[in-house]
Amino acid sequence: IVCILKNYAVPRVDKEAYLMAEVADWQNLDLLPGDANIIMDDTYIGKSMIDPNTTADTLNLSLGKDKRLAIKRSLVKELSSLKTSGGSNRQNFTYEIIVKNNKLTDINLLLKDQYPLSTIKEVEVKLEDGGEAMVNGETGVLTWKVSLKTGESKKIRFSYSVKYPKDKKIINLK
Repeated sequence: IVCILKNYAVPRVDKEAYLMAEVADWQNLDLLPGDANIIMDDTYIGKSMIDPNTTADTLNLSLGKDKRLAIKRSLVKELSSLKTSGGSNRQNFTYEIIVKNNKLTDINLLLKDQYPLSTIKEVEVKLEDGGEAMVNGETGVLTWKVSLKTGESKKIRFSYSVKYPKDKKIINLK
C-alpha cells in the first residue's frame, strides 16, 4: 500500500503531534472493516481502525502520537497587556508555538490553533496577527502548513485582543 505520511498537531488541546497515513486509491484493496496493526520501520506502533465504508477518496489511518516532534505552546507575557480607556478594557494576548523536528526525515505538519469568538455584544474579539495562518473567521480556527527539515525548529506567533466593559472580567481559557 502506498501512503503519504502527514503530521497533525493542535497544541491548544494536546501538546503531542499525531502521525496520519493517507491512502489514495484504496477502493481497489477489498478492505474489511476492523482493526489494523501498524508497523513502521520494523517496529510495532499500535492499532488503527479501518473503515472501508467511508465515501472519501482518501482513507485516513491514525498512526498514533509522534514522539519525534516536540511542540510547546505558551503565552508571551511581554507581548500581552491590559489597557484601560474610557469605560472599557482592552486585553491583548500573544501566543507562541515552537515546533521542532527530531526525526531523521523532513516533515510536513498541519498545525492548528484557535482564538476565541464572542457571542456577547459588549465583548469584542479581534485577531490582531494570525501569523500567516489560514483563518476561519466563523470558528476562530487558525491553520498553518509547516515544513520542517531534520532537526529544524520554527516559531509561530499569533495574537488577538479582547475589548470589554470595565466593570466585567474575562477569563483566558488558553
